[in-house]
Amino acid sequence: MASAARLNRQKAKRVARVRAHLRKANRSGKPRINFHVSGRHLYAQIFDDLAGRTLLSCSTLDKGLQSAKVKSFTSKEFSAKLAEALVGKMQDAKLKLDAGYVFDRGAKLYHGRVQSFADKLREKGVSI
Repeated sequence: MASAARLNRQKAKRVARVRAHLRKANRSGKPRINFHVSGRHLYAQIFDDLAGRTLLSCSTLDKGLQSAKVKSFTSKEFSAKLAEALVGKMQDAKLKLDAGYVFDRGAKLYHGRVQSFADKLREKGVSI
């Protein structure tokens, strides 16, 4: 059985590899959309890496997304709802949807919840 320390090292290497690729591909300084999955909730943030600050954040902990009493908010349908909520916040903050964003999936593979989130963002007009 794999030790927890080895699994953490492997995850850190995956995250570093994805972020290095993003830095290499994002030389123009586009904002970065980060998608994170925990055990019970989903989180999305928009970062401006040049200024070093967070522009927006959204999660399934927000009151608007917690309509049902469920154990976990980490399903594909909640990731699509999170994407819709993020687009709504982007419009309220007057961020351009077609400005071009970089999608940071972290250590997660691009399928399931991550793919559902990204597809819903594209469907709503965000250029990733």
